[in-house]
Amino acid sequence: MSTDIAVHSPAAEMSVGERQQYASVLADANMIPKAFQKNPANIFVAIEYGNALGIAPIVALNEINVINGTPSLSASMMASLARSAGHRVRTRNEDDGSAVCEIIRADDPEFTHTSVWDQKKAQGAGLWGKGHWAKDPATMLRWRAISECVRMACPEVLGGLKYTVEEVIEFTSTGPSSSGPAPKATTTRKQKAEPETVSAPMPAPSNRDWLAELDQCATAQDIRNLWKACADAGELTDDLKSAFTSAGTALTAAQNQPQNETEVVDGVLIDEQGEIHEEGAA
Repeated sequence: MSTDIAVHSPAAEMSVGERQQYASVLADANMIPKAFQKNPANIFVAIEYGNALGIAPIVALNEINVINGTPSLSASMMASLARSAGHRVRTRNEDDGSAVCEIIRADDPEFTHTSVWDQKKAQGAGLWGKGHWAKDPATMLRWRAISECVRMACPEVLGGLKYTVEEVIEFTSTGPSSSGPAPKATTTRKQKAEPETVSAPMPAPSNRDWLAELDQCATAQDIRNLWKACADAGELTDDLKSAFTSAGTALTAAQNQPQNETEVVDGVLIDEQGEIHEEGAA
């Protein structure tokens, strides 16, 4: 189909040294995702994953993400890989609000693999009403139906990258959005109905796009303020912490470089209060 984005990767024809040099060139660009800027090692790894899947390096940088050391694919990339392998992928949102993905394998055209996600299923998984699920539930249901159906119908096209970014964040997140304080209260006071009825409700989703706001931060203080606002909203996941830290590193390097062209900043740390501390400056 014309919408497929999987292509033969020219990087597969490069030597290891050429791929390393190519990754270094890309790392200096500001048009690639922020997590890869000034990070040629991560770019090199993403290109290697792209080679395994047969996709171009620039596509790999936008479609392959590594969250807490776990690589992941976008749901749209999963569907594209399935279609490129010759399988039929059909998705739709029903009038009842559910999302459906159907896959008919090229080698088994008589059988249809089907995955359905609706509000009840998302609530059972603890997803409904959180983050992007609050902003655009129809799209999130469709992405989840696609990733589930591709894993079930044609897992061989994924090259071992079985989960989407959202799914990996869900698996690895230890922040308030994944569990919250409620389980502790119900565990210790299970037999007391009154404390449960008067306990403070969970805060409503802020509906703020934290990554978009991070892109607008011009100073380290801006990042501190955004970190605190995100934490106060109960939406500071490990993935957002990593993004804030990476942005802080880039800002610190940019601010220090004009003063001493030989200065190298290894990184910064951001503590749980959102304070940025320089370390390793030489």
